Amino acid sequence: MTELLLELVSDYGLVILGGTVFLAALGAPLPGTVLLVLSGAFAAGGDMAPVAVILTAYFAAVAGDISGYIIGFKGGAWLQGKLRNAGLGAQIGKAEGFMAKWGGLGVFFSRWLVAPIGPTLNYVAGIGRFSWQRFVLWDMLGEAVWVGLYVAIGMVFSASALALVDMIASASWVIIGALGMYFMGKRLIKLARGAGKPAQ
Repeated sequence: MTELLLELVSDYGLVILGGTVFLAALGAPLPGTVLLVLSGAFAAGGDMAPVAVILTAYFAAVAGDISGYIIGFKGGAWLQGKLRNAGLGAQIGKAEGFMAKWGGLGVFFSRWLVAPIGPTLNYVAGIGRFSWQRFVLWDMLGEAVWVGLYVAIGMVFSASALALVDMIASASWVIIGALGMYFMGKRLIKLARGAGKPAQ
């Protein structure tokens, strides 16, 4: 799949980058981070303009995130039920827990540090009527980090971009797994403490 992306990005550049990043922000199973790294590598080689790459990816990501928030806001509980019926209950639970713990910082971190839950968190923030002003602020800050970080990685390590893509994908899922274990551990401790209390 990476080889196909390499060919598409070299031929269609910014259109592929913007479209992929936008749809990935809505939850489509498309490798937005992979394209950022590859686009950075192309920019380093002079095949794409660095400023155009950064601006295209940034505005596409923000637009996709805000669209997800609006869909969640309009869909409310009905959308939440549909997502759970589609087998996304566990991911919704993670996103809800992350938002409950971190609030606006959760939006910020889900843009780049724990990006796999980002699209679901967009819907959850809208469904939960999280302040849209705060959502947009933290989203824009987080996407600036995401875009800047991965384009820079692609530019600096352009000769090893393909190997980096595999490493980035693995690291993201390790972080998600660690967060899942953390929240599950807290829940189990709480349940164990409750079970140990004598009945009143």
